[in-house]
Amino acid sequence: MRASLKKKLKNKSVCVGSWIQIGHPAVAEIMANQGFDWLCVDLEHGHIDIESLTNIFRTLQVYNIASLARLPKNDETWIRRALDAGADGLIIPLINTAEEARYAVKMAKYPPEGSRGFGYCRANTYGAKFNEYVEKINEEVLIIAQIEHFKAIENLPEILDVNGIDAVFIGPMDLSGSYGRIGQLDSPEMKTALEKYLSLCEQAGMPAGLHIIKPEPSSVIRALESGYTLIALGLDVTFLNEGANKAMNSIITEKIT
Repeated sequence: MRASLKKKLKNKSVCVGSWIQIGHPAVAEIMANQGFDWLCVDLEHGHIDIESLTNIFRTLQVYNIASLARLPKNDETWIRRALDAGADGLIIPLINTAEEARYAVKMAKYPPEGSRGFGYCRANTYGAKFNEYVEKINEEVLIIAQIEHFKAIENLPEILDVNGIDAVFIGPMDLSGSYGRIGQLDSPEMKTALEKYLSLCEQAGMPAGLHIIKPEPSSVIRALESGYTLIALGLDVTFLNEGANKAMNSIITEKIT
């Protein structure tokens, strides 16, 4: 599945996914049944450990959905462990410079392209498909740099030029917060930053990603028309929260009427 997602992005196809913060396979099954191209397990802000991550990947791969992990940080150990657990790709947070992007790629790829350590793990069927996995993964692994600080916008041309970065992805809350406008996605600073982001991605031929935390038809249409091709719609906790809230509001309305 990792190869097909990477190919779709290279071909500028729109790839829609979502975010998982609840570390239970049942949540993954529910999300997997919605028709997403990919799902990302959030190891940065969720409460998911490496064992839960592995069980979620087992579930997603039954449904033939690309399994991504958003790491807690740009760290060698986390990169190796997530890939060993079977991640098809990684979203690396807070990439602010080309040097940080090169480090992520280096840690994610086996020698001679990188310095990922060899070992038997779930990703290579505990050694049963070791050679097959090692021969293909450097080419197939998807490395996505998360752009979520004004410094990353300033350094974006150099980040986009890093060999091995397959896509970039806006973290809207952190990016707006770095401008002192947290959550104000329509602020002048954010509008300017996102215009620059989209323009530079188009020039570089790089897939541009965006997380629409609370998706509405209008916001999704606007993102598609703007040129985003890697789109995350919501996350499990907001879907649960909004669904429960809608149910309660319907009861309250009924009582009032």
